[in-house]
Amino acid sequence: MPNLLKKIFLNEYHESHGAKFAPFVGYSMPINYSTGIIKEHLHTRKSAGVFDVSHMGQILIQNTESNCTKLEKIIPLNLDNLKLNSSSYSFILNEKGGIIDDIIISKLIIDDLTYFFIVYNASRKKIDEEIFIDTVKSYSILNNNSLLAIQGPLSSKIISNLFDGIEDMYFMQIRNFIYENHSIFVSRTGYTGEDGFELSIPNSAIDNLINDLMSNNEVILCGLGCRDSLRLEAGLSLYGNELYEEITPVEANLSWAVSKERMKLGGFNGYQIISKQKEEGVSQKRVGILSKSKSILRSKMKLFNENNQNIGTITSGGYSPTLNTSIAMAYINKIILKNSSKILCSIRNNMEEVELTNLPFIKHNYRKGTI
Repeated sequence: MPNLLKKIFLNEYHESHGAKFAPFVGYSMPINYSTGIIKEHLHTRKSAGVFDVSHMGQILIQNTESNCTKLEKIIPLNLDNLKLNSSSYSFILNEKGGIIDDIIISKLIIDDLTYFFIVYNASRKKIDEEIFIDTVKSYSILNNNSLLAIQGPLSSKIISNLFDGIEDMYFMQIRNFIYENHSIFVSRTGYTGEDGFELSIPNSAIDNLINDLMSNNEVILCGLGCRDSLRLEAGLSLYGNELYEEITPVEANLSWAVSKERMKLGGFNGYQIISKQKEEGVSQKRVGILSKSKSILRSKMKLFNENNQNIGTITSGGYSPTLNTSIAMAYINKIILKNSSKILCSIRNNMEEVELTNLPFIKHNYRKGTI
């Protein structure tokens, strides 16, 4: 049977640098390198790591009045109020207010025209692109662009050697730079809780760019293994785990990402449901869980109270290299939780006590400022 997995553009580069690959949402992706997941994780927290996330979707949509109106039906933001060279975390919503995907949407000027640049999840790529194609005109799906993320406290210092003005940028800002006569979008964002950048670059220039990034001995290549443990420590949701079509931004504890102005005006998919949930509250909430033993918490493990009532389910779990313990995120029933003195997790048919904690597990280190 032929291997039907798609390969990212730099596949051979990663092979030559000792990547261990595994299938991920239809792609063959680097999971880790010879240093291993834990060392890659800790290095990103203290220095800088480079992640190839080119499996993700990227699209440019021209900012016309028609496109803007149609996008605001599915995205709960006021797109006119999104400032130039700024990005926002948001969602594509279905008619019931459920999350089709979570996205980063930015506004840029390219050749005197204004565009929305949207990055979306690889697992939802086909679905999202069908929606965009049916919704807007004047768009370009960037199939020939790669996406690199450099994350960690030294990322600004390292990338400023390649692009002037990087150190002046704040979290959730984006700029268009020229690299070897190619246009590159550089955004100060990421998925680790650390300061960092994501770079969208044409494949024709990616070989030289990654060599330039990796020429600094403070940088190492990192795979999706530690990207997952980093985002879990940062309390960041993953589509398919914490987010899915049957859950709304309110239930996911992400209602802050729905524009306050849009909540007053409405006009987006699921507005009535989301508005009612914000007013009346919801029965479940997303929480952090700490293990009280050496057992590793995993996705889909069930949570119970001391009366053996099912109180919720773990959505993401694993070992935290920073905290040296197992951590998890879960959805739990708020009503049952009120009357519970203990929370127990079913681990290999044993009931082990776990501890509730606030999210995120580690402090976010973004370079915040006034956009």
